[in-house]
Amino acid sequence: MQYNDSNTTHRQQPHLVVFRDQSAGLRFLTRSTRTSEHTTTWEDGNIYPVIEVDLSSAAHLAKARGDAADRHPELAGLAA
Repeated sequence: MQYNDSNTTHRQQPHLVVFRDQSAGLRFLTRSTRTSEHTTTWEDGNIYPVIEVDLSSAAHLAKARGDAADRHPELAGLAA
């Protein structure tokens, strides 16, 4: 009997995408199987699919306190 795992033939491979937090204006470059028709240019000059999201903690902090990059220098450069 031959083993045939149909799930392995249909799995999408992760690729680089940008998740953009709509509320906080932050962007994160990461790997995902999701894709989008919309694209954005990242800091490295490459164009990646962009997926719009509302990340709860970043969105709430940005709304409550203003621009997150001002308060968190490590986030500078991630803003859209």
